[in-house]
Amino acid sequence: MWFKNLRFYHFSENFSLPENFEEQLAEHSFHPCSRTEQSSFGWFSPFGPDNETLTHSVGNCWLLCAKREEKVLPSTVVNAQLDEKVRQISEAEGRSVPRKEKQNLKEDLIHQLLPQAFSRFRLSWGYIDLDRQFIAVDESAANKAEDFLGLLRGSVGSLPVRPFSPSEAVEVYLTDWLQKQDIPAPFELGDEAELRSPQADGGIIRCKQEDLTRDDIQAHLTAGKQVTRLGLVWQENLEFILEADMALKRVKPTDVLLDAKDDLVDPTPEEKVDADFALISGEAGQLFDDLKKAFE
Repeated sequence: MWFKNLRFYHFSENFSLPENFEEQLAEHSFHPCSRTEQSSFGWFSPFGPDNETLTHSVGNCWLLCAKREEKVLPSTVVNAQLDEKVRQISEAEGRSVPRKEKQNLKEDLIHQLLPQAFSRFRLSWGYIDLDRQFIAVDESAANKAEDFLGLLRGSVGSLPVRPFSPSEAVEVYLTDWLQKQDIPAPFELGDEAELRSPQADGGIIRCKQEDLTRDDIQAHLTAGKQVTRLGLVWQENLEFILEADMALKRVKPTDVLLDAKDDLVDPTPEEKVDADFALISGEAGQLFDDLKKAFE
């Protein structure tokens, strides 16, 4: 288990877990889709399907996992059957089928096909840091992270969180750092960036595995382009891409961190999750502290 993305959400008021936290989560635990459901989303044990425990803590950090099932109905299949149904009605009744009736027919077809559909499953991870008063969610898309927060909000009744963001636009900071080649410690410049023109019809420059201090990149910045994505290395331990909405994507440990990690011999699933979460929460917590300082 490793968080490949980090979206930080800061509590707007002091938050503590309710005494019956596990029971509240259990009321919203994952259940497989019924024959008529197109999707299902609920809490799932971090230790896998053979465990009923829905939380795991290391210190004052609490790990959560949610599971989603979605029935896969290819649009080509639905539309093909819909076209055939519309053709039959037109020939039998000698009339065209209006749009609203087509929509009702489509909904009926989906309802009929759902029991035959394949299921797609995915896990969504996040954790609560009560000491630092934030939630970190491992989702690349903001709407998926909001789904996770929505499930948690529905479970505990109230969740006063807001996305972590600086007072100025993130692009202003990233552009200034790259233009001055002055990255706040303990961050270092990576080898990937995206530069965009502020004009709607302006150009986009994407650089991967490049020396970002090159003169031609500096020329684009001088011409007015802004940095909207920037590769960074933190404390020689983590590499990631920082996005304009403060999402950290493609987070991965460096060899320095992996070499320092204690490898367990034949760990149980519980021991593996505990060791991974201890590492993740420890590193991400310190990273959050340094991000706050860098964007003051």
